[in-house]
Amino acid sequence: MIYGLFMLIAGLAALFFLFNTGQMTAEKTKLVNTADAVAYSAAVMHARALNFDAYTNRALIANEVMVAQTVSVASWLEYAKEHTERVTPLNCLTYYSVPLVLGMPKYTPLCALMAYPAAATAINLASGAFNALSTGTMAATEVAKVALQASQATMFAAFLPARHKVMQQVADANYAGRGVVKVTPAPLLDNYSVFDGGPFIKRYSGNERARFKEVEVAAANKDPFVSTRGWTDQTPGGCIIVLGGKASHTASTTLSNYDNWSARDDGAFRTEIWEFRFPRFRCRTKSSYNLGDGRKSARPSGGTWYYSGVPSFYDLSTAALGYVSTNSDVKKRDPRLQFAVRLTRDKAELRTSGGSSEVKQTGRMDIYQGAEAQDLMAAVSSSEVFFERTSPRAYGGKEQASLFNPYWQAHLIGNSPTVRAAALALQQ
Repeated sequence: MIYGLFMLIAGLAALFFLFNTGQMTAEKTKLVNTADAVAYSAAVMHARALNFDAYTNRALIANEVMVAQTVSVASWLEYAKEHTERVTPLNCLTYYSVPLVLGMPKYTPLCALMAYPAAATAINLASGAFNALSTGTMAATEVAKVALQASQATMFAAFLPARHKVMQQVADANYAGRGVVKVTPAPLLDNYSVFDGGPFIKRYSGNERARFKEVEVAAANKDPFVSTRGWTDQTPGGCIIVLGGKASHTASTTLSNYDNWSARDDGAFRTEIWEFRFPRFRCRTKSSYNLGDGRKSARPSGGTWYYSGVPSFYDLSTAALGYVSTNSDVKKRDPRLQFAVRLTRDKAELRTSGGSSEVKQTGRMDIYQGAEAQDLMAAVSSSEVFFERTSPRAYGGKEQASLFNPYWQAHLIGNSPTVRAAALALQQ
């Protein structure tokens, strides 16, 4: 019986120890899982913030392209209107059509089309309607630009408080009805706020808008009408067969400085004769005709429409933009936004014998305590946001990270030695 009593006491002690250890393990596992959920939620917020800037930048670029297209179409319509008025001397609707006689295959049908009275009427109507429509459109573009820039600035200013709020909400949701869990206000690692000495993203304005200007000009020039609406035609062989003709439509749409979209269209026709001019034969212009001029612009003042200029925008910081696949430093070939968060639970909140459990250690059983440092149980988790296309580029090559394409993704990563050391320092 005495032996049995000793075994009973030993069994009870082991059972109590097993209970306490199991509860401690369960609490730790749940806290770690919650920390992972919180860190991943923060990473998703980071990715969404970067993708939001990318989408709004693309919207701003679309607005800019519309400005380029508007001035291009308006300039072309002005040129076309004058073309219908100045084409008469070429006799385009008769058998003596100058372009026809000179054997100009491209300009002959265009000359005939422009000579029809109905063409002039149609172009006049189109020009009037377009000018009326474009006035409202350009004003709406400016309003949209202001709204998009304001949304970027608001997101940037409100992001950090919103991030902490969301992290705490995720933590609370995981512990609903099970007490209090705290998200440490200062992250152990926060590349969103500090990346190579500065924030991960930056607002560019003033003379720092060159990158956006390059992107919007490239985007505008993808429209053939903006970049290559001009044409030329001439007599086969030029003026070698005594007399030749040349017709041309030169056009361009350019962005000067940061605030002047200008379009110009010029039409010209000339005849050339082959003659000897010492010391050789060459073509000499015999007659020339101005077939129309078009000039339209959008700028802060004095233009056809008001245009405030290339917008301010958010992009990766200068340091982050230096992380490219061709960098000689392997560690700087891919900008990654890393983040580490620490969660804590007070000892009194834990469902152990030393916490909120109804099973308490008393007397000699008091030796079985969790002995949490600073009476806190803590867990640390890290996440990362990276730039990667969902599908490879059609023409190959690696696309560099930026805030012009929404390819930012999030995942969890292991805690680095630096993060672990920082967490241990807080637990001392």
